Parts: sequence; structure tokens; C-alpha cells
Amino acid sequence: MTKTVLSRKEREKLQHKEEILATALKLFSDKGFHNVSMQDIAEQSEFSVGTLYKFFESKETLFAELIGSCARRVSDILIPILDEKIDEKRKITSYIEAHKRIIEEYASSIRLYLSQNLQSVLTLGPDVEPETDAVRGAIRQKLSDVFKSGMRNSIFKSVDPWITTLSLSAILESFIFSVIKSPEKISIDDGISRIKELFFEGILKL
Repeated sequence: MTKTVLSRKEREKLQHKEEILATALKLFSDKGFHNVSMQDIAEQSEFSVGTLYKFFESKETLFAELIGSCARRVSDILIPILDEKIDEKRKITSYIEAHKRIIEEYASSIRLYLSQNLQSVLTLGPDVEPETDAVRGAIRQKLSDVFKSGMRNSIFKSVDPWITTLSLSAILESFIFSVIKSPEKISIDDGISRIKELFFEGILKL
């Protein structure tokens, strides 16, 4: 496959877009979505407002891009693990452990997504949920396939693989949200270890 080589102008454009997104993420996280204007983002990122509107037609569109970018990067971490040519128990172990990296690298984006003062944006702004839902669905389908394979290979108990997928997903998502909301109360390493212990106790075939 031929790798696409970007021109210098295209690389600069992409870099400018990433700088704007990084600035917006920090401002939204610090002040809240509704308390930040495109003018604020332009001033902080040292671009003109006109330049911002060349990349994003509105503040809501910019927000959607932030959340979508986070979802895609999470997928880039998790999908390769689920596709790896190793046994199913090791896959699930690596999958659970990878959520430590997700917390450490994307806490600001996840916190922004969860912020209560952004709930109206999710319903009134552009379609943020369809992209995040598509990414979540793809990951869960891969996860379910791993459970099916593990059950066929007598590694896991013979239970509904989709319910198992939803259960593990709910545990990990709740853990991420709890850590991000109250990081001082929860040890990431201890939490990941306990999740692995409790989950495997329920699903491993003895």
C-alpha cells in the first residue's frame, strides 16, 4: 500500500488544527463549554477567529471533533489488543490493563464529555453520539468475538458472550468515570487489579 505523503502546507494545516483542538480542550476543561467563546479559543491559540472558522463551522462542531478524536484514539489502543494473535485470557487481561493508559492519556477529554454543563450540547449540537457510539460498538463486537472464541476453546465458561461483553464494559466505564471524578480516592493500579481478579473469577472455566 502506498503511503500518502502530505505537503508542507498540508502538514502545517494539520498542526494548526491540532493546536486549536488542544487549546479548546484546556479552555473547556478549565472554564466549561458555555463559558468559552470562539474568540477566547482564537486568542489563546494565537490564531484569528476567521482561521478557527475555516476549520470548524461552530463551537459545537469543534466540541464534536474533540470527542470524536478521543473515541478514535481509544479505539486505536483497544482494537489491536483484541486482534492480537494470543490466547483469549491474555487478550482480556491486556484489554483491561490498557484502560490505565486511557485514563492517563485522555482524562481531560473524558472529563469534558462527562461534564454536566455539556449535556445540552450533546442533544442540541451536532451529532457527537453517533461517532462515539460507532466506536464503542466496534470495540464491543471485537470483545464479544474474543469471548466467543474463549468459550469455544474452553477457556471461559459457556455464557452469553454479549452479556459478558456488556458486563465488562460497564465495569470498566464506571471505573474510568469514578477515577476521573475522584482521582484522590481511587488507585488506578489497585482498581485494575481488582477488576481482573473479580472478572476472571466469574468467567474462567475451572
